[in-house]
Amino acid sequence: MVSVHEKRLLEQLLDITKQISLLAFDQEESLEQLTILQASQEEIREQLDQLGFGVPTTDTSAKAIITECLELEQSIQKRLQSEQNMIKAEINKLQAGTLMKNRYQQAYSQAEGYFIDNKK
Repeated sequence: MVSVHEKRLLEQLLDITKQISLLAFDQEESLEQLTILQASQEEIREQLDQLGFGVPTTDTSAKAIITECLELEQSIQKRLQSEQNMIKAEINKLQAGTLMKNRYQQAYSQAEGYFIDNKK
């Protein structure tokens, strides 16, 4: 049986997870907010662990909340992975551009010319 306090904590966890799913990960402010929200999630999970709450529960409303949290977390992971892939592609493009720039801006060495020795 899930206590009222445990159910409230699960609902808070779901609310925080929903807030995370609404963040735009390509903005600096969102990343700061993500850090704060993840810390809140961790605190709630620790409180649930201290209360002895376990996933194998018979309460259908608690199971529904947990399932929704898991689905949201999976969608967040997919979004973060795609964002990471886009950033890696941009970095690779910048590195390739730098490499091409360096190839065309090499110092010109003179193949023929005169050498004057000042020490005679």
